Amino acid sequence: MGGLVYSTMLSSPVLAAEPHSPDAHKYEASIYNNGPVVTLDHAIKKALDASPRLRSAQAGLDAAKGAEDQAGYWPNPEIGFEAENIAGSGNFSGTDSAEYTLRINQTIEIGGKRGARQNAAKAFRESANVDVLAERLNLERDVHIAYEEVLAEAEAVKLAYEMEALAKSVLGNVSKRVNEAAEPEIQRSKAEVAYSTSIIAREQEERQLEIAKQKLVRLWGESTFDISLDHGHFFELEAPAPQESYRQKLANIPDMQRLAFAKAEKQSLLELERAASIPDPTFSLGVRDDRDSGDQAFIFGVSLPIPVLNQNQGNIAKARAELSQAENDARLMELSLEQQLIENWQEWNTAYSEANRLQEKLLPAAEKAFRLARNGYNKGKFAYLVVLDAQRTLFDARSQYHAALKRYHTARANVERLTTSIGEKS
Repeated sequence: MGGLVYSTMLSSPVLAAEPHSPDAHKYEASIYNNGPVVTLDHAIKKALDASPRLRSAQAGLDAAKGAEDQAGYWPNPEIGFEAENIAGSGNFSGTDSAEYTLRINQTIEIGGKRGARQNAAKAFRESANVDVLAERLNLERDVHIAYEEVLAEAEAVKLAYEMEALAKSVLGNVSKRVNEAAEPEIQRSKAEVAYSTSIIAREQEERQLEIAKQKLVRLWGESTFDISLDHGHFFELEAPAPQESYRQKLANIPDMQRLAFAKAEKQSLLELERAASIPDPTFSLGVRDDRDSGDQAFIFGVSLPIPVLNQNQGNIAKARAELSQAENDARLMELSLEQQLIENWQEWNTAYSEANRLQEKLLPAAEKAFRLARNGYNKGKFAYLVVLDAQRTLFDARSQYHAALKRYHTARANVERLTTSIGEKS
C-alpha cells in the first residue's frame, strides 16, 4: 500500500463489528456525506505531495549535496604582482629602474585534509538523505493517526447523538409516569438532568470532531474539510506479531541510520582537525622583469607555517568531544526507541484485546441490560434508577470501545513507524 508498510501478523484481520454503514451518520458534521471519499492511502499521498515538512527535508538534502561537491575542491591559486625600485629618488626615480614580478601561488593540502573533509560531507549528505526518508515516515504516521482520530471522533459524535436520543426518550417516559403519579417528581428532574448532560456531551464531541478534521486537512495544506472518509478499516483489528520480531528491525530504521552517519561525520571532522595541525606548504612560481637591464628571470619559492604557537589543539579537543557526544546520543536514541517500541507494542496488544472483549462480551451484555431495564421500567417492573444505571453502563461501554479502537490504530501506526526500515520503503 502507499502508506506505512503493514507488518506480518500472527492472525487474520478480525472485523470488530462494524455496526453500521456511513449512512447511519446523519448529523450535520458527518464525515461520510460531505464530498468525494478520501481513503487513508489517498490522504497519505495528498500529504506527501503538499507537505512543506517534506519539501524542507528535501531542500536540506540538496544543500548537503552542494556541500559535498564543495568539499572536493582544491584551494584556488593566487596571482600576485610586485613593482620594486619605482618612484624613488636619484636613479630610482620614475620607472626606468623598476623590477616587476608576476607570480602564481598555490597552497597544497597535505595530511589528508581533503579526504577527511570529503568524508565528513559525504556522511552529512547521507544523513540528510535518511532525514528525508524519516520525515516521510513521520508524515505518513501523522496522517494515519489523524485520519483514525477523525473516524474515532465521528463514532463518538454518533454515539453522543444516540445517547441524547435515548435520554430524550427516557425523559418522555418518565414524564408520562410522573404525570400519571406513578413516579415522584424528582425522577423527572433526574431525567431532565440526564438529558441536558447528554446535550452538553454531544456538543463537546462535535467540537472535538471539528478539531480532528482540521488537524487532518492541515497535514495536506488545506483548511476546509469538504471530503468524506472511508471508515471500514476502523473496525478491522489484527494482533501484533511477537515483540522481538519488531525489535530486530530497529537497527535499520532511518533514525538509527541517521545517528550512524552523524557518528561517521564527527569521526571525519576529528580527522580533519588533526590534519589541520599539519601546515600546508604554499608554492610560488613567477617571472621577474628588470627594466634597467631588460633581463627576465623565473622565480620559485615555497613557504610553510611554523606550528609553534597554534597546533589546533582546541579544535581537536572539541571534535573529539563532539564524537563522544554523537556516540552517546546514538546509544541514548537506541534505548529511547526500544522503550517507545515496547510501550506502543504493549498498547497495541492491550487495545486489540480490549476492543475484542468489549465487542464480543461487554457491549452485547450492556445493550441487553439497557433494553431489559427500559422495557421493565415502561411496564412498571423497575425503578428509574435501574434504567439510568443501565443507560450509563451502555454509554460507558460504547465510549470505551471506540477509545480502544482509537488507541489500537495510534499504537499500531507508531509501531509501524518504529519498525519500517529503509529497505522496506519504496
